[in-house]
Amino acid sequence: MNRIPSARVGRSRTFALLFAAIILNPTVPLGQSANPGSGYKENTGPMANEQGYVNLRSLQSINSLPSIQITSLEEAETYVKQVAELCGVQGPILTGELLPRVVQGELAAAQDPSKLVPDDRVAEAFNFLSDEFQVPHPQRLTGTDVLQFRITMAAIYPNVFSPKNAGGVRPVGALILLHQLLFNGGVPEGAKKFAQKDPQPGSFKVDRSRSRVAIDKSPNLIAREYRTASATYFQRLTSEKMQSFVDSIAKIMAFPAGR
Repeated sequence: MNRIPSARVGRSRTFALLFAAIILNPTVPLGQSANPGSGYKENTGPMANEQGYVNLRSLQSINSLPSIQITSLEEAETYVKQVAELCGVQGPILTGELLPRVVQGELAAAQDPSKLVPDDRVAEAFNFLSDEFQVPHPQRLTGTDVLQFRITMAAIYPNVFSPKNAGGVRPVGALILLHQLLFNGGVPEGAKKFAQKDPQPGSFKVDRSRSRVAIDKSPNLIAREYRTASATYFQRLTSEKMQSFVDSIAKIMAFPAGR
């Protein structure tokens, strides 16, 4: 992973802190309180703690998983379960059809790049959830928007997100992209601007020690609406509705049928 040339350190360091604050460091479980007075409520619904989280630490851990060439369902399942554990995913969200479908999708994408989840599908899932969560001011994303976000994320986590020239992203990466897009209420302007620089995968390094000081305690209105709406949604979700929820996402993402 390449470090940023010294001539651009001053400007890039500011962006690194902002980028970590907006996208990476503060991400919490959908439905879980981020900090007192932020507009979130305590988890009370039966499914409020099941869907997991993606934050700076979990992304770094996923990106650092031993590199393996997935050639079997067993290897794909091991990888998916490792990622789920790192993200704290538990309970019904990994039962039913979701786990085998994600596993099948990981194997299919490893064997055939045309089986990657297209950016258009991730955008469709985001738009669907914007309505499902009843966000007051829903954003509408296109595949181009998702591609911009993917380019930026791949610059930092090349082992999680596919590069620009790929036709999409693997199922695990698609779900993480969706989670991050929902948490941010779309694609942050900083990510869009960074994507325009056409960064290479793995070319941007976030300083962990410096990113810790940049905490997103005052998200913009749209991001705050998405976080509050998703929190409310999951607080009210039953196990039966959770299964319907994950089935809907699996279908939109066009994950393969489970075994």
